[in-house]
Amino acid sequence: MTPTLVSDPPGTARPPALACLERVAAALGTSPEVRALHAVPPQAGPRHDGEALLQAVVRGDRLADLWHVLDTLVQSEVGAVLPGWRDRSVPDALESVHLVPQDDHLVRLRVRTVAAGTPAAEPPDGSRTLLDRAGEDGAPDRAPGDDPLPALLAAERQRERDPAELLTETLVRLHVVHTDARAGRSLEAYGGFTLVCTALRELLRVSLIAGAGPAPRAERYAAGWAGFDDTLALTPIGRLCRGELSALVAAGPPVDNAALARATERVLRTAGRAAPAAVASLAGPTDSYRRYLHLD
Repeated sequence: MTPTLVSDPPGTARPPALACLERVAAALGTSPEVRALHAVPPQAGPRHDGEALLQAVVRGDRLADLWHVLDTLVQSEVGAVLPGWRDRSVPDALESVHLVPQDDHLVRLRVRTVAAGTPAAEPPDGSRTLLDRAGEDGAPDRAPGDDPLPALLAAERQRERDPAELLTETLVRLHVVHTDARAGRSLEAYGGFTLVCTALRELLRVSLIAGAGPAPRAERYAAGWAGFDDTLALTPIGRLCRGELSALVAAGPPVDNAALARATERVLRTAGRAAPAAVASLAGPTDSYRRYLHLD
């Protein structure tokens, strides 16, 4: 495995995301089922400061195994502060987003997992290959049988997410929005902020409305935003959460650390009312999130 992703000019500081990529790649590369690793460092410059991509190419018959242990591996090996957020918007890969501490900052690392021998396994544009086991020891890159990725993607998208997952998604998306807003990408920040609010809405739906939730006559609510105000208004907890969510929407994307701190506390307070067990289970990770974002 290549020990360094790039050769930096003398006297320049290496971006934290590069060291983060190397740490995660070193952990993944110990498994012989990982056939290749391709890294895309973040773009240079003050307007691109935080997300790196690592694509792991895995034997098809072991793709599900790696996907199910990936979050544990990233947390244990490189100390991700939150559980990974499984991003369902990617059409042709299993992809998770992790917040990894590096040099007193949080680096946003996107790990893309694809099956070897398929079109999705091609190196991404601008990537550097850190590991290539093609033909090593005579082991086939592709196991016999069909590509397992479509079935795994379908199962992931059909799975009902629990409140802890949705809280993780909300906080990771909030980190993305803050990065965009601080860099002056106001339209991207606005688009991302709508997804922050949607993730928190889904947490409230799962906790207070879906299944055996405490909201009476909730069958009138289907999904999405339509009717959500009225449904939350049916219970005291729902009304409190509606007020918090409305205030979050009105505040808009957090541009500075003070606004980010207020948004984070509002998210945690809202989630704590709707899903106290989920917030309690993530108490340590959310404390680390605050600390590395310098919110405490």
